[in-house]
Amino acid sequence: MTRFPLLIAALGLLVVVSAIAVVEVKHQSRSLFVTLEALQDERDRLNTEWSRLRLEQGALATHSRVERIARESLDLRMPDTDRMIVIRSQAAGAGQ
Repeated sequence: MTRFPLLIAALGLLVVVSAIAVVEVKHQSRSLFVTLEALQDERDRLNTEWSRLRLEQGALATHSRVERIARESLDLRMPDTDRMIVIRSQAAGAGQ
């Protein structure tokens, strides 16, 4: 008969400990979910920026832009054809 109240107290303690553990795990789960959402937002922002930078790089590297800058900023000009020398590599000449 003296074991019954002790068993009830032990089971009650286990229920309280279990409830605290459930609350703690739920809190960790929510914290991790918030972190995950923030990281996904950051990933999406970085992907958008990467796409924008690739487009910008493509626009900056166009031949017409490079040629215009060479002419306007660096005062470079195409040499006359009589001053040009064409050099062919041996690898290119071997195939012909």
